[in-house]
Amino acid sequence: MKCLKVILCMLLVIGLTFSLVGCTLGGNIKIGKDGNVKIKGEDGDLEIGKAKWDKSKMFGLDAPKAKLESSMITGDSSVYVFSEMKEKDAEAYTKKIKDSGFTYNTLEMQDFSYTGTNKEGQTISFIYSKDNGGGTLSASQGEKPSEEEEGNHAVIDGTNREWESDKIGGLPDPGKPVTNFWAVDNSACYTFEKMDDYLEYVEEIKSCGFTVDPTVLEINGSYNYSAANQNGDKISFYASDEMSTLTFEKND
Repeated sequence: MKCLKVILCMLLVIGLTFSLVGCTLGGNIKIGKDGNVKIKGEDGDLEIGKAKWDKSKMFGLDAPKAKLESSMITGDSSVYVFSEMKEKDAEAYTKKIKDSGFTYNTLEMQDFSYTGTNKEGQTISFIYSKDNGGGTLSASQGEKPSEEEEGNHAVIDGTNREWESDKIGGLPDPGKPVTNFWAVDNSACYTFEKMDDYLEYVEEIKSCGFTVDPTVLEINGSYNYSAANQNGDKISFYASDEMSTLTFEKND
């Protein structure tokens, strides 16, 4: 599955903090003049403390418009913790990361959290919380991706997601608050609050051309309608007393 490498990439970056510390256990520890803790270990040097932006360690990216709180830097990996970042600056920084070529095996989660790899195998992870203006920026070196992996993209989102008809086979907005959303390559799924008039929405699904090989299943108060269109794209609509789900898969 194409999204597997994306998820593994994200997990790798999230675990970077622990690996940085773990790889240096037993090393030579010193306190520098700047107050930073410097550890020399068999697997490389590690520096923990006050943040001083190192553009080369962050694969050419400029420092974000935020207050750098602390950092951990080793041979080929870095983590910066920041605060006081404005939402518009977070949005602009996400765009800067994309424009810098980090477009392989990308993962977006909520707001402006973005992870991507460039053609050299360098990975940047930008995690931002608009609630407090803080977050982290991580950089690590991995294997070079294949050309086929450029554009591999996964999105995981929560509430307040706007309806995007083009991601879901052209289907109209059901008019209910979205509670969850994910998209991977040519597939997407919206989960939203329950619909009392779900049969009316099924008719809208049909009017959009999803009438090939239809399947209707009703069990214990839940309803499911699945069908394809003339292009082979598939849609599956599920409704229950608690929620509704719409899943779309584009025919490659």
